[in-house]
This record gives sequence, structure tokens and C-alpha cells, in this order.
Amino acid sequence: MRLKRHTYYLFCSISAAILLTLCWEPFGFFVTGFVGFVPLFFLEQKVREQKDSSTLFFIYVSLSLFLWNAAVTFWIWNATAFGAIAAFIINMLMMSLPFVVYHRMQKRTHDNRAEWIFIFSWIAFEFWHLNWDLSWPWLTLGNIFSTAPSIVQWYEYTGYLGGTFWVLFVNFKIFNYLKIFNERSVVMNFSKAFNLLFFWLFAPIFLSYYISIKYTETEHPVNVLVVQPNIDPYKDKFGNMTPFEQTTKMLKIAEEKMDSSVQLVCFPETSLMGNLDEKRLETNESIQLVRQFMHKFPNATIVSGADTYKFYDDPKQKSTTARKLEGDEFYDVYNTALYVDSSQNIQIYHKAKLVPGVEKMPFPKVFHYLENFAVSLGGTSGSLGNEDSSKVFNTYYGHKIAPVICYESIYGEFVGTYISKGAELICIVTNDGWWGKTPGIYQHFNFAALRAIETRRYVARSANTGVSGFFDAKGNIISKTEWWKDDAQKATLNYNSGETFYVKYGDYIGRFSCVVALISIVFYWRKSELAEY
Repeated sequence: MRLKRHTYYLFCSISAAILLTLCWEPFGFFVTGFVGFVPLFFLEQKVREQKDSSTLFFIYVSLSLFLWNAAVTFWIWNATAFGAIAAFIINMLMMSLPFVVYHRMQKRTHDNRAEWIFIFSWIAFEFWHLNWDLSWPWLTLGNIFSTAPSIVQWYEYTGYLGGTFWVLFVNFKIFNYLKIFNERSVVMNFSKAFNLLFFWLFAPIFLSYYISIKYTETEHPVNVLVVQPNIDPYKDKFGNMTPFEQTTKMLKIAEEKMDSSVQLVCFPETSLMGNLDEKRLETNESIQLVRQFMHKFPNATIVSGADTYKFYDDPKQKSTTARKLEGDEFYDVYNTALYVDSSQNIQIYHKAKLVPGVEKMPFPKVFHYLENFAVSLGGTSGSLGNEDSSKVFNTYYGHKIAPVICYESIYGEFVGTYISKGAELICIVTNDGWWGKTPGIYQHFNFAALRAIETRRYVARSANTGVSGFFDAKGNIISKTEWWKDDAQKATLNYNSGETFYVKYGDYIGRFSCVVALISIVFYWRKSELAEY
């Protein structure tokens, strides 16, 4: 009998992991997300009914969450085995907390309102995971709709946390329906199923299509070229090819598709390399090659990723990430975006959202002694310098562009801050070649669709290796490149203005959920203690 119970628990655990995995690339069956948590809710109910220990429940839930994390983001292993294991375990533990809270609430109060506590606790976890030093929000549930942007046009009001709420709410509705399915008549079952499907599944989709039909924009066209130089990050980019050779190759690919109508050219993350001292950029050979390219195409302006550094004239002004050279000389290394036009003033933006354990050491005051163990991705190891916030580039033509660097593109509220500062177009520069041809590169590419909807901005995406392309303001793919192919793509995009509700108010659903979850947990815990007393 006990073996049969554990078989049931294991079935629930594994089936939930499978259903949740199917939501993501390479499958993209977002529908399974609406039932992905249902097996775990049945697992919780069974453990409680059998009076098994909470530890047992935690073990089976953690197993399911670990399998889900590993199955969807296994590609991290291609770059760093330690980082992959750390990401799987930390994410698993954080995801387990809302389940633990839900289980304890059910045991103490037997109150269906524990379901709401779970929903708000989960969203609070996702919001927290967006804003701390070990941030890894890749598996935010609202991301599963990145392959179906047409059904979540209301993200311009809620952001992707609104998608998380939708997924969790429907999971509980289906769970509660299945619990009482056998107790109802055929007519009642049909009626309940119809209400469930129409109101909680189809209504948000109908709303999305209505918003899409009503959406209009003023035309301010701009011709944009994105370049994918396809330089192997493991063999060539930081080894066999010189910065001069890399820049030459990149410009040659661009020139094949260039014409006088192109106003903006986007080159990928860290595409300009080789001793780019920010105080002497014009003397750098890569910048000089770019200038020669622009002489051929005087209408063009350029947004490019770069690997730059800056020395501090006064050692007292050095940052916490500054590196010591010799004597009292200190400098910072940056993952940078540059804007170059016909003027002599090159605009600079340093990546603000750095990758934990790769570009920055989390909790530096505690783990500063581990600085030298930071993973080397991007040609440098150790913590990089960074901006405190986003920054927009002011173009030669009087428009503003958001230079979003790689990892930053998975943060909805952060990308919204570019728009608050006037950005009319989003330019993502990235290098996804670290992961190989795995689902990771397609997941990252598709996330740009959600940023387009949330901000109602067109997106140009330039990847060194990965997938480059364009999205319109509804999140639809205009065109894209193939994996591991030298290519350049050209499209006519639109400069949009104005702010969506989400841009104005950001992750308000996350903040609200944090408050509600905290108050509810304290209230119900106190209530149960008084009842026991």
C-alpha cells in the first residue's frame, strides 16, 4: 500500500515536470502550462489525506521542479557546469517555497483561500527573482506565451506577470473541477467545463484579439539592418581571430545588404574588441574601420556591442568592481553598447543588468573572495562595471533608441525604463553562441516578442551567433536569420512614441502580490495558532 502511494506521488511529480517542460522551446505547447501544476496539487491533497510528512511532499515537489528546470535550461551546461547546477538548485528551492506555504496553509486551515495565497506567493517569488543578486527569471510562467504573442496582447497592461497569474488561476480552476468531476451529473459537468473554458481560457484570448484589432500607430518608418557575423565564441572570438579580422568580416557582411536607404545598422554584443579605451575610442582600429564603412554610407548610424574599459584618474573615485593594474592605477571593464554617427561624439552605455556568476559576483560584500572564480564568458572574468540604470541613444535623425544588451532583454520592467526615457525603438545586441544549437537560443529570441508587446515598440535583434531578426509592436516576427549562418537582414521598422500602462507602472502585479502574500501568510498563521490554542 505504501509502495502504491509512492508510485502515485512519483507519477504526479514526473507528469508535472513533463507538462511544464512542454510549454517551452523546442516544443512551445503553451496549453500544457494551464494544467502543469495540477498533478502537484493532487500530490499535495494525497499527502495531506494520507497524513504523510511535509518533508515527503517537499521531496516530490522539489524533484518535479528540478526536472523542469533541468529539462528547459539544460543548455547552460554548455557554458558552465557549475553555473547550470547552481541555477537548477537555487531555482528549485525558490519555486518550492510557495508550495510549502500552500501545503502548510491547507494543513492548518483547510481553507480554499490557500489557493489564492499560493498564486500571490508564486508571483511574489517571480518578482523577487527579478530583483535580487541571483536573479534568474528565465522560467517566469508568463514567458510561455512568447511563442504565441497574438493571445497576450494585454501584456501592454499587465506585463508577463499577468501571464503568470492567468496560468496559475486556470490551473486551480481545472484542479477544483477535476476534484468534483465524478460527483456531478453530466449536465453539470458540461456546464462547468464550458464556463471554465470560455471565461478563464477563451475570454483573455478574445480580449487579446480585440486589443490587437484596435491597435494603431503613427508611421515614422526607419530602415534597419541587423548583422550576424557568426564568429565562434569558443574558438575564434576570443582566440584565433584578431579584433581587426572580426570587424572586417562583420562590415563585409553588412556591406552586402547595405544601400543608401539604411539609417540604422545593428552589430551584436562585444562585436567591437581590442583595447577599446573609452577615453581614446577614435584611435582604436575597430572604430576606424567603422568610420571608413560610414564614409561609404553617410546616411547610416550604428549601434554596436563592444568590449571596453576605462581608467580612473583618481583612485578614490574607483568603483567596487574596479581592477588594479599596478601602483595606484585602477580600471573597470564593461560590456558596452556604442552609438556611432557622423559626429565625433560616440555615445556609450554600459550593461546594467549583469549575469550573476558570469559578469558579476552576487553579494560582493559576502563573496568578494570568490571573485576570481567568476565564469569567463565574453573574454573577461571577474565582475564587470555597470550602469546604475538604462540609457537611451539620441540619434542623428532626432530619434531615441534603447540599446538593450543580451540578458537585459528578459526583464520586462527594466526594458520599460528605456521607453520612459523616450526610446522609440528597441535594439537588442546579444551573443547566444555560448549555448550551441539548443532551445536556449530560440527561447531568448522569442522573449523579445513579449518586450515588443509590453512597450509597443519594434525590436531589432542582432546576435553574433544565435538568431537575429525583427519584431513588430505586436510581437510578430518580421524576419529572422538561421542558426550558425553569416547573414544580414534588412527591414523597415517604425519609431513609436507614448507609454503603455505597463511601461508607466512596471511590475505592479509583483509588488501587489508581495504585499498580499506577506499579509495573508501572517494572518492565516496567526489565525491557525489561535484556533489551536
